[in-house]
Amino acid sequence: MRNWIFNILLIFIFSYNNAQNFIFKAYVDQNNISTDDYIRFTIESSERVQLNNLQFSDFVIKQGPYTSSSSQTTIINGKFESKNEFKSTFIIAPKKSGRLVIESIKVNFEGKDYQTNQININVSKGQIKNSTSQPKNRSNNSKLFAKITCSNFNPFIGESLIIKYKIYQSSYHIRNLEITDYDLPMINDFWTELIEPKNKQWKEEQEIINGISYRVYTLKKEIVSPQKSGKITIPSFEVATLINRDFFNRGTSKLIKSNQPTLTVKKLPSNAPKSFNGQVGKNYKLSVKLSKQELNVDQALDLEMTISGNGNLKQIKFPTLTFPKDMEKYPEEVKSKIKLSENGVSGRKKLTQLLIPRFHGDYEIQPIEFSYFDITKEKYQVLKHPGFKIKVNKGANQNISQDEDITNYPSNMMKNQQEDVEIISNNIHHIRNKTVLYDFSNPIFGTRMYWTIISSIPISLVILILILTNKNKFTDQEKIKLKKIIKEVNNGLDKLNENIDQTESKIFYQEIYRLWNIYLVNKFQIKLSELNRGKIKDILIQENISKENVELMDKILNNCEMSQYSPLTNKMAKETLLESQNLIKNLEKNVA
Repeated sequence: MRNWIFNILLIFIFSYNNAQNFIFKAYVDQNNISTDDYIRFTIESSERVQLNNLQFSDFVIKQGPYTSSSSQTTIINGKFESKNEFKSTFIIAPKKSGRLVIESIKVNFEGKDYQTNQININVSKGQIKNSTSQPKNRSNNSKLFAKITCSNFNPFIGESLIIKYKIYQSSYHIRNLEITDYDLPMINDFWTELIEPKNKQWKEEQEIINGISYRVYTLKKEIVSPQKSGKITIPSFEVATLINRDFFNRGTSKLIKSNQPTLTVKKLPSNAPKSFNGQVGKNYKLSVKLSKQELNVDQALDLEMTISGNGNLKQIKFPTLTFPKDMEKYPEEVKSKIKLSENGVSGRKKLTQLLIPRFHGDYEIQPIEFSYFDITKEKYQVLKHPGFKIKVNKGANQNISQDEDITNYPSNMMKNQQEDVEIISNNIHHIRNKTVLYDFSNPIFGTRMYWTIISSIPISLVILILILTNKNKFTDQEKIKLKKIIKEVNNGLDKLNENIDQTESKIFYQEIYRLWNIYLVNKFQIKLSELNRGKIKDILIQENISKENVELMDKILNNCEMSQYSPLTNKMAKETLLESQNLIKNLEKNVA
């Protein structure tokens, strides 16, 4: 009985989900043909629908429909997911040449109308057929390309954009695809944050472009913010692939290269308010709280300021807070809760300031103002919070009446009150009740102090000579700093060596990449924003580093990038670690 109830619930849940996520689309295998060719036209839906008397004004149906269906159900962490797929495929041929259209197909599912997008087909004139003509080889129509997509090609300075690096494969022409190698670019003039996939790799997707269905593989997604105006070009990337390899076929190697999108970055308007500190985004909010507005002297109070919104919150600068002089300020504490997703950067940042008033009276904290550039309204927005008035009452020690006999109070309180007296004139002092007298009648010559002073003179001269001869070691702060950094990098590599068998491949290579960034930036004085493999290679060549070491550096960086998208073996990790240690030793020998 329980099994019957469970099965009924499953059917109900699946039916409900399918109704909510009904999919209906159409696509073709090619959109540039001649009048001698034909097209494979497919209609796909997530539920079985009735297709009655399909007719096309510019095409004739030669064969079909050929129908197929598949179903898949998964249960992950108690969450049910079902996927149904119903396909009807037609073989159609053009009636004439020119720019033809496959009209939209309309269906009704559970009382709601759905329709596909119309598809444009370019048809050229074909050749005259004869009995000896051979069938046309359609492999030239295979579709495989790489593409860089950007969420906005005309942003403002500081605006967050989503950049995706993708590979598109036509499922009609390519049975299987293997990615053997790729090199993703490091882009300059951008602040960059990498979006991490949930399951270590991005889910395969499907897109229809110009009527053709593609399987889409995402290599990387990142959030970027341009740091300068004008035209900025994102470098292309190359992917080495192996197509249609199986048990009977070695496959075909193909190198594909992506596009190079160019962004036109706009300057921010010149009428920025004084409180503007470069923050660009939308939906910002300012909240300021004070823990109490009436307290006694030497009691603590907290001021909390929170800024939330959608924008580059990691680079946010809080408004400058001014407090009364008699209010002691302790170091501020900043906490962040920031989320990176395909919607950009969102979250909040909170600043907490501890204050302690040292004197009684009425205090005032000035109004707080924060401004940002709103990308939706395309103008500056100013957020204001009114100031605070704080009343500080006298503490227990300050309520003592002057008429009371001070002899009734402890001696330590008397001492504190005496020390707190501010000297206004130099002719009035406290009476000293202890005096120490010294006898200067005896001469110093021949005493222990005399011989100590005499013997210290040559020792001081030796120390002075040592300091002068090693002046560079003590005064060259850059060399001292670099030595500390090299020591830190070597210690980091040693720790990786100790834990290499327990460390995940991706985390291991992230740490290797971080240590190399620290070393290269400080050793060769490279800006972090300009750090890329091409720049590193040029600098090493300028420093007359051997060709073997230059190639080894490029190999290490390539392994670090590859590991983020495809796991590498433990053996390769050990080789990379050993190569890194040896390369740093070689660079230290050859570069001053």
